[in-house]
Amino acid sequence: MTEEQKIKTRELNNQRIESKQYRFNSWLPILEDPNTRTLEEIKGRMGVMNALINISFEAPVSVIRKWIDQNGLTPYLSNWEHEILLKDNEELSDYEINSLRWYLEGLWAMMWAANMIHNLDETQWCSDEMASMLPNLERNETNEKINMVSELRTDEEIYEMLDLYYRLHWYCVDERLKGQQAKINEGLVYERRKALEWLINTNSDWDDIEMST
Repeated sequence: MTEEQKIKTRELNNQRIESKQYRFNSWLPILEDPNTRTLEEIKGRMGVMNALINISFEAPVSVIRKWIDQNGLTPYLSNWEHEILLKDNEELSDYEINSLRWYLEGLWAMMWAANMIHNLDETQWCSDEMASMLPNLERNETNEKINMVSELRTDEEIYEMLDLYYRLHWYCVDERLKGQQAKINEGLVYERRKALEWLINTNSDWDDIEMST
């Protein structure tokens, strides 16, 4: 993308944010050029996230570990996720369980990027229909529903959405620092932005994504 296109995206997103009566920072920099990951890598991460979410709903870690291995998804685990799968359910901390539950929103953003859903509305939590669109591990379904994904949205579409969530994240953080309540959920915005940052930057590591505002 050209600098002109990126500046135009910033201005359009600032207008969009202003129209919803959120605050925005006109001085936030533009993002770097998109360097999107391969479709196979994205599908692998989606499969891993969908599997690990089940642990936050008390699925046995041993069962999830076996499913991930059987479906060829082990290479897509992050270091932190590898450590999770070495534990028993009783050994998991509240932080670990809650972190895996938040994967719902990051996976929802990836489903948008993979054209599995139409909208990524920051005022709405992931849909109740999400589970039916993904492999059901309780029924021992394979990763086929995700493997069927054949095309991502364009780099421009993904960049525009990431740019929007980057600016929404600034709004949420700034409200919190001022002791005020943002009109949207900061956790939701954070998780979706994190997923999009990872997706569009091959140099980023899932466990250590730059999330400054």
